[in-house]
Amino acid sequence: MQFHHFTRLAFVFLSALALALEPAQSADTAKRPRVALVIGNSRYETAVGPLRNTVNDAKAMGKALSNLGFTVIEKHNVTRDELMTALLQFRARLSGAEVGLFYFAGHGISVAGSNYLLPIKSGYNPGEATGADLRLLAETKLFNAEQAVAEMNSSGVSCNLVILDACRSTPVTRNPATRDAISAGGLVEMNPPAGSLVAFATDAGHAAADGAGVNGLYTEELIKNLLTPGLTIEQVFKRTRAGVMERSSGAQIPAEYSRLVGDDIFLAGRKPPEPAEPSALKALLVPIPALTDISKLAATGKTKECLEALQYYARVHGAGSYSAAPLATLLDQVKQRLADPKSAAQNADQSLEDCTHILSVLSACLPPNDIHQTTLQAKAYNRQGDALLLLNQPDEALTALNSAAGLDPGDGYILYNRGRAYLALDRKDEAKADFTAASGPRFKKSGARKLAREALAAMK
Repeated sequence: MQFHHFTRLAFVFLSALALALEPAQSADTAKRPRVALVIGNSRYETAVGPLRNTVNDAKAMGKALSNLGFTVIEKHNVTRDELMTALLQFRARLSGAEVGLFYFAGHGISVAGSNYLLPIKSGYNPGEATGADLRLLAETKLFNAEQAVAEMNSSGVSCNLVILDACRSTPVTRNPATRDAISAGGLVEMNPPAGSLVAFATDAGHAAADGAGVNGLYTEELIKNLLTPGLTIEQVFKRTRAGVMERSSGAQIPAEYSRLVGDDIFLAGRKPPEPAEPSALKALLVPIPALTDISKLAATGKTKECLEALQYYARVHGAGSYSAAPLATLLDQVKQRLADPKSAAQNADQSLEDCTHILSVLSACLPPNDIHQTTLQAKAYNRQGDALLLLNQPDEALTALNSAAGLDPGDGYILYNRGRAYLALDRKDEAKADFTAASGPRFKKSGARKLAREALAAMK
């Protein structure tokens, strides 16, 4: 029997097992609702510094929380007014909830002992302001994180969680190496009220990287533990801290400030008991695929089956360079579909889905330091952006292409596609700059130079 038949059998079995366990896990959560507000800001102005992974982080967090039974209000790239409106919507739904959760991925700074989250288009520029003037500027242009804590606390929720993945560096801190407008850098410690926990992606006074993969390191580890049955909320954050510290070699240490009270809450349910007859399950286990089978699935364009097999192989043997060849084959097939003028538009949805799926498994199948990691990510983002342009979604395309350009600034095709996105958004100066750069001699790909020159000629 072919491997993908086994994967379908396993999927059916695991789905049945999950349904069998669902009543026991949902009994704890059926009594009272869970509500979450998830914000991801990435499209910051140049003076603040755009971010690559924060919207991806918010999307991943929103999906995870939905799977945990949360009613999720999810917003991307919000202004201060939009953030305040979302907070009011969130506040209105908190009454009687078991758990309220506020998650923010983006820039954050501390000013005069308080932590502020940066909306997009805030106009915040500390300049030479000091003391009371600086505090007033922050209060009128930014969002005070204490306000989210206060709104949640006043709603009577039993358990309030505030998660700030907001420790990335920004120039408005005056020191490019830190995030703090007036001190050594990072957010400052918070003292939440009883029944609340505030979590930082890294310790107070420190900055965290945006991350080289699809998601930031902290959010990736946090989601993994949130979805693990049998962990209390406190255990979720402890395990997240341990995972981040291990993967960053101690450079990033998440922190929590907790005053939770009452009974333990298991967000993913209590751990189910071990089956009485484990030998009965062994007969249904999926055989480990051979690398030759994975390569055949890639070569024949069976993207879903190939990625499922690759992920399973990586779970058993660990991530490795063996993943690079089948992933490259799948991306080449997407490229061919998008390059065919007769069918590119018809295949855009499938191409977008394939690129998104490839990006979601890359970090699990390839080691972080693998030489193919960055190149394959850049190609996937580039083709994702190309597909989004065909689907008339230039804003989303620009986000993907900015990610691609950040990973591989020497690829002329990426700059050419980003120029197309700028042009679709009527940002002609930025489009012209990208087309001009892509048509220059420093790029080796003559096809990209030709396309860029044609685009420049069409703009005249």
